[in-house]
Amino acid sequence: MKYDDRFINELNLPWLPWIGKDFDNSDIKMMILGESTYNWNPNDIEILKRINNSNHLRVLHQNHAINSKSKSPYVRNIERAIYQIQRPRNENKLNLWNKVVYHNLVLRYMPTRKSRPTYDDYKIGWEKYLLIIKILYIDECLVYGLEAKKYNALIEVLKYEKIEFKYFKLLTKVGRSYPRVIEFKIDDLTHKILFISHPSSFFSWRKWGRVIRENLRVFSSIIDEKE
Repeated sequence: MKYDDRFINELNLPWLPWIGKDFDNSDIKMMILGESTYNWNPNDIEILKRINNSNHLRVLHQNHAINSKSKSPYVRNIERAIYQIQRPRNENKLNLWNKVVYHNLVLRYMPTRKSRPTYDDYKIGWEKYLLIIKILYIDECLVYGLEAKKYNALIEVLKYEKIEFKYFKLLTKVGRSYPRVIEFKIDDLTHKILFISHPSSFFSWRKWGRVIRENLRVFSSIIDEKE
């Protein structure tokens, strides 16, 4: 893909972001930012080889998002939230994933199922993220996960880079969680990030979908929903 040389040679990314085939034609450039990938079986050499391949994230996203038979909650729930329907049609799912970038914030694999990213993992991820959004000219980002250390790490990186920003907690509460928003300008790019709960188990997709609709411009510019 046309960005890959820069991702590999300039940014030294271990995994290449998923870039939908219609992304470049989108009026508003959107990224969906997951968290991390896991090595479910540390003793399996073949799995480790697949994980260490630069296309690993793209293969995973193809298998989980583009494959209509996949039931991965983190994929199917975000589709439900965005389209506000229990069973979005396959053409709507493809319309979404073909127009966005999907990437993971954490740039090393978790060695076990119980492993969690560190604060430094998040900082490193955000440092690379600031470079990625300049290459792709990303306008908006939807982030999976509301851990304080995740958005605090971004705030620290922005302060270090002397990038002025606005951070605020939305008043709309979903369960026990408050969505967070960080906005900043980097070079000539105005950027907005919305943090939501991770769309895995115990994810209220109807409520979170309303938060997404109210705070991102994704529906007027990216999603051509025909319900």
